[in-house]
Amino acid sequence: MRQTGTRDHLITTGLQLLHTRGFHASGVQDIIQAAGVPKGTFYTHFESKEQFGAEVLGRFWEQRAARTIAVLGDETRPPLARLKAWFDAKVTEREDRKVHPGCMIGNFAAELAVDSRLVRDRLASIFAAWTTLLAATIREAVAAGQITIALPPETVAAFLVDAFEGSVLRSKVDRDPTALRRLREVVFTTILVEKAAA
Repeated sequence: MRQTGTRDHLITTGLQLLHTRGFHASGVQDIIQAAGVPKGTFYTHFESKEQFGAEVLGRFWEQRAARTIAVLGDETRPPLARLKAWFDAKVTEREDRKVHPGCMIGNFAAELAVDSRLVRDRLASIFAAWTTLLAATIREAVAAGQITIALPPETVAAFLVDAFEGSVLRSKVDRDPTALRRLREVVFTTILVEKAAA
């Protein structure tokens, strides 16, 4: 396995392990055993487990962002329909899972934001990017005359990210996506309300 391939393999393996078990519950030994590599190989590519965690979190966001962009950037659909489709995909994703590990972004925020500046900075950049993606589509919906909002799109988008993470946490506790369904209902009946046709 090439060096770059080994690093990628470690991150891919770590993504699965850290998402299902959590950062603190997954030691370096667990990671290298799952990846099938010697411990020295791990430290050839990562200075610490903290750095590894930040890289795994970055990979998780890359995958999440790609799916989000695919839905929100689909210009064959009106912007409000794209926002609804994004929420629907999140509900379906959790309906299809037998295990509910939660969102790695929220999990890492709870586990590491206090102790790790590196992970905290990575989380901050993820939340900012996520907010920007949602805000752009909300702005499109306003410009298209589909919705009216009393606050700037960035403020509404940041609230949606916050509310989403809270709903995922509740879904993790309840072991079902009811909290996400409830969030979707509230959002599209009280915040992003479609204007009646003139």
